[in-house]
Amino acid sequence: MLRKSNISKAISFAAIAALLCGIFTFAASAADPVVIDFSKYDWVDDVLGNSSGGQGEFAMVADGDRWVLFAECVDGYDPADDPEGTGTMGDLYESITGFGDLGVNADTHQWIALGIKNPSNAPGFEIHFESPSKGYHVESSVTFDINPNSDYTKYVFNVTDQCKKYYPKRPADVEDPDVYPDHWHGDITALRLDFMYYEESGGHAKTGDTIYVEYIAFFDSEQAANDFAFTPARTAAAVQAAKDAAAAEKEAAAEAAAAEKAAADEAAAAEKAAADEAAAAAAQNETEAEAGDGETPATEAPEEKDSDSNMMLIIIIAAAAVVVVVIIVVVILAGKGKKGKDKK
Repeated sequence: MLRKSNISKAISFAAIAALLCGIFTFAASAADPVVIDFSKYDWVDDVLGNSSGGQGEFAMVADGDRWVLFAECVDGYDPADDPEGTGTMGDLYESITGFGDLGVNADTHQWIALGIKNPSNAPGFEIHFESPSKGYHVESSVTFDINPNSDYTKYVFNVTDQCKKYYPKRPADVEDPDVYPDHWHGDITALRLDFMYYEESGGHAKTGDTIYVEYIAFFDSEQAANDFAFTPARTAAAVQAAKDAAAAEKEAAAEAAAAEKAAADEAAAAEKAAADEAAAAAAQNETEAEAGDGETPATEAPEEKDSDSNMMLIIIIAAAAVVVVVIIVVVILAGKGKKGKDKK
């Protein structure tokens, strides 16, 4: 027969073991939420594949103190152009860049929460996804209701349940209308936002409709999704300050690069001028050296020429003097002969 103390110890150990087992089971099954916080992105191209898609244009904007993803319908549905409503006008959509790297597994992250402001009359929002069994398709999409003309509101839903809820509305668009295809499983490799949804086909948003998305988050339970209190990483003022700082840094870098280039150009010009001057001096020295190698130095030729000219001048003067003396003598002699004749 067991003693009471042993029984108490056994019960205590069993309780502790059960508690630890429960803790470890919860820890093993719990999955961290995956949150896409749009305040982290300065530019829309950082988060979406393009700044436009379908009949929509997208941007990162300041809305009060919030920095959020913004979408606007620029070419909406007009019943006058499509009375039967079979066209695809008013469809705003674009994929989230690098979504597959976020690690959203549909088997663990069954719940989604979004923060949306909807100034338009659009009653719905649509999300397309890619899973191992299906790419973007009507069967791999989920549509949920949003409040028209509303401020920022948190929307929470179970993806599979919401797909089943909406599925009967468009059986003609799916491959097998009689069987609900559950494609929300496995690793979700891509996510596309179709920002406003009125009705099939295409969405039928109106020109000028706008919508703001603050975040999208994925959870492993409804309680986790409902308990989630979103706190943005940055306010609009912080984003603007960061963008201003980045612009100032870029401008300073450009000015530094320009100054460096100007200094380099100036140094290159000075180096070229010095090289040209040295080349000219070398050429002058070479010319003088070549002239110095001749038989008669260039500096002696003028002196020799002057000497010859002087000698020739002396000879001419001497000859002229002789002629003058001869003439004088002849004149004298002629005069004496004439006087002798007169005396006779």
